[in-house]
Amino acid sequence: MPLCLSFFQRKDDAVLRNHAHYCRSFGYDHQWTDADHILHPALRDGARYSEILRRLRKLVDGDWLLYLDGDSVVFHPVAIETLMEGRDLLVLEGPAVGEHSGLAMTNMMVLRNMPANRALLHQLIEDCGRVIALVTDRLDEAARLRPAGMLACNATIGDIYVNVSWRISQWFHARIFVVNLGPLPIAAPGSGLREDMLHDFNLQRLLVDQVNDALMHGRPVMQSAAYPELSSDALTTHNPGGHIAFLTLYTHHINSYARISEHNVKRYCERHGYTYHVYRAVPEEIGPSINGSWVRTWLLQQHLAQHDWIIWIDADTLFLNQTRRIDDLLQGRDLLLGKDVGAWSFNSGVMGFRNTARNAELLASIWARIGGVDDKSTVYASQGDQYYTNEVLTAEGLVGPENILDNLSINTPPHLATEETLLVHFINLGEPYRSAYMAALDARAQRLR
Repeated sequence: MPLCLSFFQRKDDAVLRNHAHYCRSFGYDHQWTDADHILHPALRDGARYSEILRRLRKLVDGDWLLYLDGDSVVFHPVAIETLMEGRDLLVLEGPAVGEHSGLAMTNMMVLRNMPANRALLHQLIEDCGRVIALVTDRLDEAARLRPAGMLACNATIGDIYVNVSWRISQWFHARIFVVNLGPLPIAAPGSGLREDMLHDFNLQRLLVDQVNDALMHGRPVMQSAAYPELSSDALTTHNPGGHIAFLTLYTHHINSYARISEHNVKRYCERHGYTYHVYRAVPEEIGPSINGSWVRTWLLQQHLAQHDWIIWIDADTLFLNQTRRIDDLLQGRDLLLGKDVGAWSFNSGVMGFRNTARNAELLASIWARIGGVDDKSTVYASQGDQYYTNEVLTAEGLVGPENILDNLSINTPPHLATEETLLVHFINLGEPYRSAYMAALDARAQRLR
């Protein structure tokens, strides 16, 4: 009898439900195992190929085994018999990574129980042993699987894509059997590959839930969040007169997620008596051909004298644990900066300034430096405003632990967010992932009381 095998690095109940639902729908036998006791990737790879081989051997000759790992979810169910018609092995190539192409994407495989496939698995187990013994530096599964019939990246059988990475744009609009929600390798300095350190497991969990809702309840995936426009005015000030104020700007190009942020921050400010200034267009007096991300310090200058503190927050931020006040983070300091998750000393998407003469001069210095930059037409033109803001503050001797808080305290990437997190900054995400993710965490914020 054919078999579906789920193999987890660590057991994931939502993914297990997905696999079990698929197997029940087609009457397939389903077994699962996990490897949470195995730390090293080469040891884990050896264990998964051993699990596949030993279970394959127990099947009747010619029966198939479907392997799914914990990053794989069934999106559009199709019978394995349909996919395996006229073939003995089903495995696909993954997306190219820099100069590297033809890498195997082994989150999903189907193998018939036959001598050639058993020999193939045995060879892969031996290859894992060579990595463990430091004979080779990485497991090259494609070298074994390509001669055995590995299909091209994003291959289709009939009208369905077999196995597609979520990194492929607009995957949720296509008929796909299995979606790989896991991280793909990325190019390392030199010519090697390394793990994607910024893969967000919290986002992966959200995508699993979305696929399960589609599979089991027929709900749409990645549906646009329904946050109404609060105003069409170029500037709105919510709750004026507060000692502490937040400030942001967004244009219509990013309404899909900026409105989520505005609703969220407005609730936070109303709860604690803070002011919230929202610009919905770049002020005309600044001049044309400048992207909104470059005008942070100009806007901060306009409002510094109105409050004890003025805090810039980008329009892709939200307050998660809204029971927490920001006041404690402001005690004993004149600057509030948040560490960037990468190499930047701080991220200019969250910056707070106490109303002091020194800070007024500092903001003027940053704006003057930005004024000398020729191309400010896009977020990352001329290295972005963050480069020049870091440059000025470094020259002033202000980049250090007395002014920069760790990114668990503020400016927290969503990868690191928990229910204790104050302010989350949704960096490095395209649409619709950013808006879907922000809407999910905003809903969570409203449940935290």
